[in-house]
Amino acid sequence: MMEAWIRSLIHEKRIKHLTLENDLCPFKRNIKHITPDLPPNSFSNQNLESLALGGYNFEAPHAFNNCWNLKRLTLYAIFAEIEVINVVLASCPSLDVLQLEINCHTRSGPLKIDNRHLKFLYISSYNIDGVEVSSPTLEILTIGSLSCEMENFLVANPRLHFHRNYWSTGNFFPHTSYYISCPDQEKKSIGREYMNIMNGSRDFMEKFASLSVSVDLTNTKEVEMLQEVLVSWPEEMEDLEILFKKSNASMKQGENSTGIIYKKFWEETKLFPDACFCVYTVWLFNFSGSKEEYTLASRLITQETVIETMKIKPLLSFSPSTKLEIEEAITKLKELAKGHTGLDIIVV
Repeated sequence: MMEAWIRSLIHEKRIKHLTLENDLCPFKRNIKHITPDLPPNSFSNQNLESLALGGYNFEAPHAFNNCWNLKRLTLYAIFAEIEVINVVLASCPSLDVLQLEINCHTRSGPLKIDNRHLKFLYISSYNIDGVEVSSPTLEILTIGSLSCEMENFLVANPRLHFHRNYWSTGNFFPHTSYYISCPDQEKKSIGREYMNIMNGSRDFMEKFASLSVSVDLTNTKEVEMLQEVLVSWPEEMEDLEILFKKSNASMKQGENSTGIIYKKFWEETKLFPDACFCVYTVWLFNFSGSKEEYTLASRLITQETVIETMKIKPLLSFSPSTKLEIEEAITKLKELAKGHTGLDIIVV
């Protein structure tokens, strides 16, 4: 009956989005994961773009054969051997959003994700040896929970090589790495997609979760995207890493960037990100003492956004004039912190 229903929805009614969920009510006892017996190419249809499956046990991957059509795949509360999951993912080469919450029966190798189109990846996996991610377009990576060690988690994407990660705090809270980018106007921003995903998630932004983000503070659109993410955070954040990207030239007022007229964002008096967001520890990497960087750091202090510690890592190489700017900015930030009991400014 399940096979006939899926065939009718996908191949006859030609739906674009399909969610199939086994009843996983936590108040019911003896819940069993159904093992669907589906024929090859069950989910292969040019009209089907989004597929979500929850509460199933997979014994074979052939239902996903030739799933070039899928742009978004969500697998949650799924039990399977790692080899089966790897074949499923390899059969879906066009994904730009992938969410995995899987439990493998045995430890038999790493989870392998090789996709040239992937932009958003969420992983929460148990009983796996490691994770290997190869995706040059990946912009957002969220780890919910992982049973493997840090050295066995490999990401072949230089844009997501931050200093902080899922293992950094030692508490294994969910962690997100986010490379903010501004695509052409006609392209959909993965940041907007990320906001939609987070708003419906259980643990993307749960209490004490952490975030690493790279941003160009001279680009208004990137700053606004950063603000949207922070404003949406419902609880206290444990750890926030901001890696400052360096643009070739600072924008001037009135200059057009990615279709948006640059505004005097950092000269305005409005709160950033807002009055509700707070974080225990803030890390500022590639700090150059620029006006934008100092203004952001000072607002995080004066608005009492950062609760305990602000750690500053200056640029590794800089000119004598930049060195002076860095020192002056840090000195002023330390003076600001004196008015806030319990707040430390540390240069690392």
